[in-house]
Amino acid sequence: HCKGELMTKQKTDNLYQEHIETIFGVKKIEEFSNEEVENAFNVLLQILPNEGKLYKYRSFEKGKFENYYDALEKGYLWFPQADNLNDDFDTVLYFDPLVEADNIRNYLLANPRLYFKAIVSYSSEPVKIGYSQLDNEAFNKVIDCYDLNTGELDKSKAIKLLSKMGTTTQKAIKYLKEVDAFIEQFIFNNKDALEKVVESFVNINTTLRHNNYIYSMSDTYQSNPLWAFYCNNNQGFCIEYDFNKAKDFNIEQKKMLINTFAVIYSDKVEDYSFVNTLKWLLTGKKDDELYLQANLDLFTQLMTKQADWSFEKEWRIMLANLEDNKVYFDLVSKIIIDERVLKTQESKKLIELCKQKKWNVLIRKTQYINVAHKFEELI
Repeated sequence: HCKGELMTKQKTDNLYQEHIETIFGVKKIEEFSNEEVENAFNVLLQILPNEGKLYKYRSFEKGKFENYYDALEKGYLWFPQADNLNDDFDTVLYFDPLVEADNIRNYLLANPRLYFKAIVSYSSEPVKIGYSQLDNEAFNKVIDCYDLNTGELDKSKAIKLLSKMGTTTQKAIKYLKEVDAFIEQFIFNNKDALEKVVESFVNINTTLRHNNYIYSMSDTYQSNPLWAFYCNNNQGFCIEYDFNKAKDFNIEQKKMLINTFAVIYSDKVEDYSFVNTLKWLLTGKKDDELYLQANLDLFTQLMTKQADWSFEKEWRIMLANLEDNKVYFDLVSKIIIDERVLKTQESKKLIELCKQKKWNVLIRKTQYINVAHKFEELI
């Protein structure tokens, strides 16, 4: 029996790793085919606990319940931005800004052509190239002929490209020397831009917390700390979301739902490094292994919370750059209500909604004899 459970857990763990590498892989979700979305969604259903069910704790407090009820009635989830969550260190990268700033500086200074590209790409202010010997298309073609790993120019490739644009070989050779000299001078004249590039990276946590939207859930409805913490000291209810109900969702909805992950709890997180990501971005986005590892490192960091939050047993849907906090997912299948609030008007209103929606209702009851809680269906 134990061996069977171990094999099942190992299979689930392997599937979960597959899920992470798919969602945070080389291919962007926006580029997934319908079949790839369906496959990822089917994997998600297999790795979710409780046969696909997760839970959200809520209270009946005035000013809050009205919003919770509206979401339940209309079938949407409200996604707060990460910078509005109750954990100041939620959805952040862990790194020493001074050390990482030096790492980025050293990497760019050792790779002047990458440095040039970084200044143009990541400077917080527009950079004027100011070179007009040939048009921008020709200039960019030449820049792309630099080996961004070594900084060396592939002259034959550049001459061929310029020849196709009607430039003679003699003029092309002269132009390449001018471009090379221009880049050296450009870097010298834009020394302050290096700090802007570094700053854009080391201040990334502010951007991440503002641009990411999180819907947090738990893998259990029987957590006494969560009933106390999120339900106004047990004066509340718990919502069950059944992801199996999403089988009939459209592709765009499923494309968002597959961004569902388990939170990692740890106080020991290796410092994040931007160098691999920067290198991948600036060397032509060709090294898939480098990109995948950078993404997996990013995922681990963003999904890690400090260990003292582990009582939440959290799973979360994480979306980026939403236009509206309301996302319509009709996933509710059950409501669990504590017996202490059964006679309140809010509770009666909620139970009536459950009848209309055909959701099951469980009542959480306190057993002082057994010093435990039991959950009974409402008759």
